[in-house]
Amino acid sequence: MSHLLQLISTTFLVSLALLSCSATGKQRSQTPSSVETSFEVVDTTRLSEGTTAEPYPMVEIPENIQAPLQRARYTLEHFFDRWPDAAMEQVIGAEAMEQGLVDYLYVYSSMPAGSVSQEDLLRPLKLMRGKALSEALRLYTKYLYESGSPLKNHALYIQALQWATTSPQVEYVDQVVYKDMLSLVSQNQVGTPASDFAITLAQPVAEGYTFADTTLYALRDKPKVVIFYTPGCDRCIHLLEEVSHDQILQRVTEGGKAEILYVSLVYERSEWERGLADLPTFGTPAFNSDLRLLEESLYDLSVTPVIYVISSDGVVLQREASLAEVRRYVSTL
Repeated sequence: MSHLLQLISTTFLVSLALLSCSATGKQRSQTPSSVETSFEVVDTTRLSEGTTAEPYPMVEIPENIQAPLQRARYTLEHFFDRWPDAAMEQVIGAEAMEQGLVDYLYVYSSMPAGSVSQEDLLRPLKLMRGKALSEALRLYTKYLYESGSPLKNHALYIQALQWATTSPQVEYVDQVVYKDMLSLVSQNQVGTPASDFAITLAQPVAEGYTFADTTLYALRDKPKVVIFYTPGCDRCIHLLEEVSHDQILQRVTEGGKAEILYVSLVYERSEWERGLADLPTFGTPAFNSDLRLLEESLYDLSVTPVIYVISSDGVVLQREASLAEVRRYVSTL
């Protein structure tokens, strides 16, 4: 168990452990093994003795601070007090540095709303320089943005990106990269209008399919569960199989309370049509006929499958949702 988490107190540790297990478990059924493995390299709740050694020493919490929240607050404010200047400029032990930053982000993410600030989130970045800062930004991307991370939080990642695109501490080349990333991640946030795109819908008939051209905005009669998938992708195949056996989704769809769109991410319509028979029997297959999804990055689709839930008036309700989250939503309709 991490010395840091022991210092914060057993009560606070329980919340961290539960967060780690529940969040990781929620994602694993949808993420590839290679991604899972990358997030299992560092186990913040089971750090062995001596793993976080110099030059990344743990914060020392005064014994007179006993309340869990106060200890966590002190941890954030003084986390890097004992890190030497060399460790703030260079990467001296990549795994140990990663462990330290993940511990910091776990504590930050587990704090009650209103007890932490943007300054707390950005503290590691503002303190670091050079190669250490570049590595810290990479780790923020890994843990706050990438699929499979138990700390994934795009709202927090956007704050980090906004700082990285303007801070003189960040090299210009990196600023350009993070500006592009900020543009991508900022699109289609929950509560904003979903980006429109042209689609061709397929409907089964006695001898094949009929096709109709429309747009996402034109389908405003009911809420939509939009599943973006790539044909042949193992994760996509697995997800679509789950959907095909999901009685809740089938009942809601066939009852007319919501629409499921299976949007194929391919360039050739013929490839989409060849795979229509492999999709669930309920819901509607769709092809992005103007190809804007692939050519303009309208949505963050770097890893598929991706599920968005969009209201009947075109507002994003859920972004990169899990099937469990989708089930909970459609059950309220």
